[in-house]
Parts: sequence; structure tokens; C-alpha cells
Amino acid sequence: MKQPTPLKVAVVYHYFAHYRSPIFTELMQTKDIEYTLFSDNGSGNDIKTMDPKLANIAVEDGGLRWSFFKNKWLYKNVLLWQKGMVSMSMKSKFDVYVLLGNSYFISTWFAAAILRIRGKRIYFWTHGVTSDEKGFKWWFRKVFYKLAHGMLLYGHGAKKIMAKKGFAEKNLHVIYNSLDHKSQLANRAKIELINADEVKKTLFAEPNLPLIMFVGRLTFHKKLEQIIEAVDILQKEQFKVNVLFVGDGEAKDMLMKLVAEQNIQQHYHFYGACYDEMELCKLLFISDICVSPGEVGLSAITSLGYGTPVISHNDFNYQMPEYETIIPGVNGDLFERNSTFALANKIKAWITSHKDVPAQTIRENCYRVVDEKYNPTHQAEIINKILLNHE
Repeated sequence: MKQPTPLKVAVVYHYFAHYRSPIFTELMQTKDIEYTLFSDNGSGNDIKTMDPKLANIAVEDGGLRWSFFKNKWLYKNVLLWQKGMVSMSMKSKFDVYVLLGNSYFISTWFAAAILRIRGKRIYFWTHGVTSDEKGFKWWFRKVFYKLAHGMLLYGHGAKKIMAKKGFAEKNLHVIYNSLDHKSQLANRAKIELINADEVKKTLFAEPNLPLIMFVGRLTFHKKLEQIIEAVDILQKEQFKVNVLFVGDGEAKDMLMKLVAEQNIQQHYHFYGACYDEMELCKLLFISDICVSPGEVGLSAITSLGYGTPVISHNDFNYQMPEYETIIPGVNGDLFERNSTFALANKIKAWITSHKDVPAQTIRENCYRVVDEKYNPTHQAEIINKILLNHE
């Protein structure tokens, strides 16, 4: 009997960040769908991308079906023209097109319009609308989003807002986000071999104090100074903690200066960037809380995936979709945005209320949302179902 022809799907991005490798490797293994990726072969900035050499390796050997466009960035690197995208949209014979849904990508407008004329099915993979936008900006984005038959969204918040603004709920699909879940599971299995006390002794003069951590790039928009301000409030209340910053970035010097001004350098450790997954697992394992005062994104999946609760702010108009991983009182908490007193209170409340809760119970509460939803296997299952059923 002749085997049914698999659905041919093109996935077009500006570039594929390195963290996306697990989801696209997972999608490549789908029997009923043949995925082909299209993008530039690099980011053009300091964001690490998937290795272009994977395009030269057979899918069955862990490679990717992957063709390349050339990105041309315009107007302060905001607008994008992808050379080859319009030609591909006119000539290619894919059944479905999944395009990165960024309304500032000029070539995507043209390609989507051409594909609609050709009768092709289009999905936008996008954050969607994460705040209650109005005026010209909303009108512009609304016209853009209407070019697609369906939206692949990272979170339920965007779905709720877009449905409220008139988009049909049946065309709004939440697919979550994911990291390298297989590595997380493997590293968790090794974690019990780590002596947390010994690790803390290498980092802090008072290793027995509760440990607050931040992991990610040290950038100004993440408002990391609020951690230092909140810790200062706690210190004045005689509630001492240690703070571990894991990452590098333009805000590092400012943060170190703030710490020096408070003369409590012994309670801070600037670890630097960490790209070793097992080392990151170890640092999260020894931490009581991961705090992200500005927007929390993939760091929430990283932290929860390794069993560490997350605290971030509660104003969802200024958040990333991954804030939805946080279940207050279960695997972290939310504080009033930009209030360092509220942040200090949440840190203190979490530590004091969980000091007698078994560490494994806390870890299991953190693991659950990642193991159930925010992983490549679950993400691929949702995407495949949507595309196969033309939802």
C-alpha cells in the first residue's frame, strides 16, 4: 500500500536562537509532517544561534532540513527584509507556512499576501498582543495578524487579549515555549550527588544564609538594581540573604557599584556567564529563589526546570509569556511591579513560609509545569495537531 504523502511545512524565522534546537529537532522527527526551516545562518548580534552545519546532516542523524535567506536590517535594525523570502513564497510547493509573526519584517508582509493569493495556509508564530494596545500601532498589527489563518502563541494572556479584540478563539493556539528538557531531566538525575553546602562555601563568607539568584543577561531593562534595593531593605530588618548573579551584560558595572556603596560585597557573588548546563543546574540547586524583577522569560523555564521557585512582578502588560509558569505560593510568587518593598516582602515571606517544607517537595512543585507543558515534546504535539487538522 502506498504511504500517504506527508504534509510539507515551511517554518520561516529571521534566525533560530540556539535554545530552539530541541523543539525543531523534535519537529523533524514527525512522521506525518515534513518540516523545512528557512532563516539567515546567523543572528548578526551576540545571540547564539543553532549551528548551520546541522543543515548538512541527515534528519535521521540529528540534522535539520534547513535552507538559508540573507537578512538585510534597516532603520536602526528594526525593520527587516529577508532576501529570497518573497521568491520562495511565489514558487515553493509547501502546503503550510509558519512565519515568525513580527509586523516589522517587511518581507513577511509581502510573502504572506502572496501566499494568501496562492491559497496557502499561513500561521504566525508570535507573542501576539501582550498588552491592551490602542491607536495606530494596534491597527497596524491587527492588519498584519489578519494575514494569517491562525496564531501560534506562547501564552494564554495573549490569547485572551486577542480574543477580546475580535480574533476568533478557534484560530488562537497556545503552544507554550521550551528549552532542552532532555538535558534538564538528565542533570536532575545527577543533582543529588552535589554537596550544596560545599558549593556555597566557595561563593560566600556566610554560606548558611538563604540564597537568592538571578540567571540571564545583566541588562538595564531587567531592573536588577531592584534586587539590591530589596536586599538592602531586608538587611535593615536584620533578615540577611546572599545574592548570586549568573550572567554578564552592560548593567554589571552599575550593579557592582551599587553593592560596593552598600558595603555588603560579602553577600554578593557575580558569577559571570554560564553556558554549561550542569553547572547552571548546580547553581540553581543551591539557590532558594530565582528573582527576576523586570520581565521574566526563559529564565523561568530554566529555574523551574531545575527545581528552583521564581519571583517576578505581577503587571502582565510588561511581562514575557513565561510569567504564566509561576503559580503563586506553589512554585514562586508575584510582587507589585517596581515596588522594592513588595519584592522584599515576597522574598522574606517565601523563605520563612517554606523553611520547614522538604526541599524535594518544593522541587517537584517547580518541575511539574515544565514537565507537563513547557517542553519540546508537548510543544511539538500541539503544533503537529494544529497543522494536521488545519485548526
